[in-house]
Amino acid sequence: MNDLHHFVTVDFHRFKAFERFVLNLRHFNILVGPNNSGKSTILAAFRILASALRKARTRKPELVPTPQGRGFGYKSDLSGVSVAEENIFFNYDDSAPASVRFKLSNQSELFLYFPELGSCYLIADTQVGPPRTPSAFCKHFNCPIGFVPILGPVEHKEALYKEEAARHALFNYTAARNFRNIWYHYP
Repeated sequence: MNDLHHFVTVDFHRFKAFERFVLNLRHFNILVGPNNSGKSTILAAFRILASALRKARTRKPELVPTPQGRGFGYKSDLSGVSVAEENIFFNYDDSAPASVRFKLSNQSELFLYFPELGSCYLIADTQVGPPRTPSAFCKHFNCPIGFVPILGPVEHKEALYKEEAARHALFNYTAARNFRNIWYHYP
């Protein structure tokens, strides 16, 4: 098994709350800040990346738009990700692309590219070029992403959801608000 690769920097460009922002990461990180400071924007980028990684680990790359024209990558469907698509672009201005670049400890990079409203592409690059097979991708991008719902305040007599509703809430950014229901069905 390959060593895990951890994220070392995340570079946001015109993505949601950030016109330009670079986040340096360590092995353990905690997001803390007042409302509207960008915490959810950072999590949204990782949610989109996690969704795109699932596809990239099982399929060969295809030709997709890149900032340089066309290159190998993966089209990512944003409809299955709990992220508001209408505000992907900084200040709701979709006249120029948005992007998020993730740099890993092995010097490989993952690039989320949003050239226009409703479109997202994952472009992967390593020191030996872009991976062309799922196994090559997995070798260079052994960086699992997991989300744990935050324990939020719940009412003692809160009504329980049906199991199917709790399952859908589990993969949603509102999971923290539904924690008691999720825990009841999926402890």
